[in-house]
Amino acid sequence: MARFLRSTWGFSLKVAIPSALLLAVAIGAASLVLSDMAAQVDRIETTGREKSSQAALNSFLTHLRETHGDYAVWNDAVTNLYGTVNYDFVRTNIQDSTRAGVLYDQVFLLDESGRDVFGYRNGQPALRSVREEFGPAIDLMIEAVRREPYRTAAQTAFLKDHVGEIAAVAIGSVLPSNGEVRLPTGRTRLLVMARHLEQTAIQRLSRDFVLDELTLVKDASGLAQVLPILDPLGHQIGALSWGPSSRGTEALTRVAPTAVLAMTLICATMAFLLVISFRNQVELQRREQEAQRAAGQDGLTGLPNRRTLGRALGDAVQTGRDGRLAVIYLDLDGFKEVNDTYGHEIGDRLLVKVAAAFARICEGRGMLSRVGGDEFAVVMHGANAANAAGVVAETMVRACDEPFDLDGRQVQISTSAGVAATWGEPISADELTRRADVAMYLAKEFGRNRVAFYDPSIDAAKAERVRLAEDLRNAIRQDNLAVVYQPIFDARTMRPSGVEALLRWLHPELGLVPPDKFVPIAEESGLIEPIGEWVLRRACRDALAWPDVKLSVNVSPVQFRNPGFDTLLAKVLADTGFPPRRLEIEMTETHLVANPDRAQAIIASLRALGVTISLDDFGTGYSSIGYLRRFTFDKVKIDRSLVVGVTGNGSGRELCEATIALARALDLSVTAEGVETEQEAEILTKAGCDDLQGYAFARPMSADVVGSFLVATLSRPLVVPWIV
Repeated sequence: MARFLRSTWGFSLKVAIPSALLLAVAIGAASLVLSDMAAQVDRIETTGREKSSQAALNSFLTHLRETHGDYAVWNDAVTNLYGTVNYDFVRTNIQDSTRAGVLYDQVFLLDESGRDVFGYRNGQPALRSVREEFGPAIDLMIEAVRREPYRTAAQTAFLKDHVGEIAAVAIGSVLPSNGEVRLPTGRTRLLVMARHLEQTAIQRLSRDFVLDELTLVKDASGLAQVLPILDPLGHQIGALSWGPSSRGTEALTRVAPTAVLAMTLICATMAFLLVISFRNQVELQRREQEAQRAAGQDGLTGLPNRRTLGRALGDAVQTGRDGRLAVIYLDLDGFKEVNDTYGHEIGDRLLVKVAAAFARICEGRGMLSRVGGDEFAVVMHGANAANAAGVVAETMVRACDEPFDLDGRQVQISTSAGVAATWGEPISADELTRRADVAMYLAKEFGRNRVAFYDPSIDAAKAERVRLAEDLRNAIRQDNLAVVYQPIFDARTMRPSGVEALLRWLHPELGLVPPDKFVPIAEESGLIEPIGEWVLRRACRDALAWPDVKLSVNVSPVQFRNPGFDTLLAKVLADTGFPPRRLEIEMTETHLVANPDRAQAIIASLRALGVTISLDDFGTGYSSIGYLRRFTFDKVKIDRSLVVGVTGNGSGRELCEATIALARALDLSVTAEGVETEQEAEILTKAGCDDLQGYAFARPMSADVVGSFLVATLSRPLVVPWIV
């Protein structure tokens, strides 16, 4: 008894008591650390949100300052706004922009004495002068501009208007953009732009700067999370408010019960571990031995796993040359749907049944292994392993043609298989497996439920796409892309009514690369948006020198998926000075089907800019009356695939005429592209086409050539033989 007590006391002094003290210190330290971390997180979150709110306000002002610079620092503005104001210029370039309110919603022009020349708000004449609208604070901004009248950057600030709404205001002199226009002597005239902080703008700032519950408040008293908005007089005219900064506290509150429970369990576990530590050590050793035995085996199906496959294949590849070694890679088609529909338990049972069926087929022929969730592989040896692998793979695929019975539930799947073999070249086990995997994915691309064999052309095609993508990047950096233009003709008068911009890439080695080959590569590699913006800018600049005809530019669905595409287009139009009424954006139905709501919103935004919208390749995709009614298109373009059949007497002509009649019934203008003969042109005109485009009339030309062509063609009447 005394010995037992001494042993117990010795264990307590050496192990139990020190462990308890150490645990108590650890618990106290953990509690202090958690509390301090929660407080730090709250403080950091508050500071971060305050900085983000300030950045949001600065961004709003910066955007307005840049917009002001686009309009005020402009030779045309000096020419038309000094002296006698050209109100046609004002209406087209300044007043109309206030209507949509995308860039600004209010504008004033002050003369050399500071008096209002004109003012507009939301497309209508302003009812008050700029001083009546914004009060004394505006005078400070005017004085600041008068002190530096030739500074191109505008003065910006937030002001409160006559009804108490907050607006960003930019004031600056109207100045020439270069030395081609001389500024009148004396004081400068001032352009005042304003954009109100309405709810839509706040929501966009909240989204762009990741500020939850961001709101604009006029009275910030009683609110803890606010950023004051001051006018030039130093008066607080409002504030930005956001949700409370409590992530740290919330996290601590949520984790506290778990932490307490964990500490309690740790204490109990420590006492338990002290008693059975030796037994645990023995158990650990036993489990390690079992893990080593099971390391090469799949726990669900009992088949060899990926590790075992790798070892076996690595050994076999050393002697498996000249077709004596082959790998089959299989993937179950539709297995994910089985898991989602019936649950993972049924999915596991299905895997067991499939593995058993595959094992019966491979018995005595090769080593079957499970290498992933629903992926299997077979390694085969022999003098004719490649051909034998094809036979085995086909048998395994056909084994899944019949449904599997799982307790009365019939579960149907299919299998795609890829086969790769060694053919005399030095090849690693990983490369052989990769080739079989590539062939398997090729089988899926061909429609699934089949066998595909690896061919070097598969990798060659992928390598070519990678090389073309890199060459395309270099072409963008070196400005080696080009835009050509193909005229579009009025079907009744045969006079040019428009021009379509077409992107061209002359590769230094491959020659002219077709757009249908490099545009998909640009879309996949993320290059289509910079290319698309470049085409828009180049086409708008080139078309400014031509007669007053429409300019059509095709836009990729990737560009339409960008929520800021309307803003980008507005900036391109403002930067180039190209009239929106002359621009026609062509889009395909791909984006309409994938994102109809977003597509409808972006189309509405583009139409608000004054741009025409055309549906390209009509009749080749998912065309339906529903889409034509839902989306407010101005025009449809009939694809060449429909045009090519109109000269026959079969269904091709009837189909094309019916498509044109459908568009006309919906009050849409119709353009036929790819017209190559006068006979096609005559039939299409009589069927109701408004415009014609194709090699029958003109091929794509450079900007200079098409400009001369338009001038020459529009200056003389053309006789159209099929017009009576």
